[in-house]
Amino acid sequence: MDVCIFYFSGTGNTWWTGYRLVEELQIKGRTAECHSIEMLDEEKTSKLIETSEAVFFGYPVYGSYIPEPMKEFIDNIKEPSKTKKAGIFCTQMKASGDGAWFYHKVLEDKGFEIRWTFHFNLPNNISMKISPVLYTIEKSKLDKIFNKCEIKIEKAANSIAMNAPSLTGNGFIGFLMGLMQRPFFKHYMKRPFKSPYKVDPDKCVNCMRCIQICPEGNIKLVDGKIKYGDNCAMCMRCYNYCPKTAISAFGFAHNDKKKPYRGPEGFDPALITKRKDLMDFIE
Repeated sequence: MDVCIFYFSGTGNTWWTGYRLVEELQIKGRTAECHSIEMLDEEKTSKLIETSEAVFFGYPVYGSYIPEPMKEFIDNIKEPSKTKKAGIFCTQMKASGDGAWFYHKVLEDKGFEIRWTFHFNLPNNISMKISPVLYTIEKSKLDKIFNKCEIKIEKAANSIAMNAPSLTGNGFIGFLMGLMQRPFFKHYMKRPFKSPYKVDPDKCVNCMRCIQICPEGNIKLVDGKIKYGDNCAMCMRCYNYCPKTAISAFGFAHNDKKKPYRGPEGFDPALITKRKDLMDFIE
């Protein structure tokens, strides 16, 4: 295989980007696959790395920081038998500075040669009422964002297919922009991190979808009520995908007049995480 993409996606933007990148690479005659890190074990991951010419890691940035599930995945992968070409891409709302670059040293120490880093701007998924940043669910506006991103994805695929290095965010300006955002997330959202989410018992129907789609197994049904643990990844899945919008964040309920952003068309978070035996999450 020419290119293997490992991705973590909270509400679908990185999922969409990974598969669009695969499609563009295939158009250019390259073999490529996309894999959710939530579906992989250590043995499968190592096999995919060893049998690929180049490896990519994709994730959404949280204040120019890497999501904990992807950080743990990278930290735990085994060093390849020989130096492996690699790339990193991140999805972001506007700008993350060095969002795709700042974790490169960890990968280089493991034997990866970072040849590509890309930043892709996609819709804001922070649908919290407390957020000062607006989000949209209007199809015309979303289509405009995705169409613009597709142009960047095609250019990225060209660079990869031609084996032409392309690095974004590795300069001093990118470092400064990342430094302005990252410390807050590293300090306040490091593990253990107690979830800011709570469930309105009057709205919740105990469908357990939040438990099903949580990437960290951080949600349980305790005495008939949804309870959160201290291993939250802040991926926004439970909050954005609750069918009854019964989950509040930081004490603020959803805006009943506006649905949350639920990712690109065709995305279902249940399809990118390992199927759970829900009985294991009932106490």
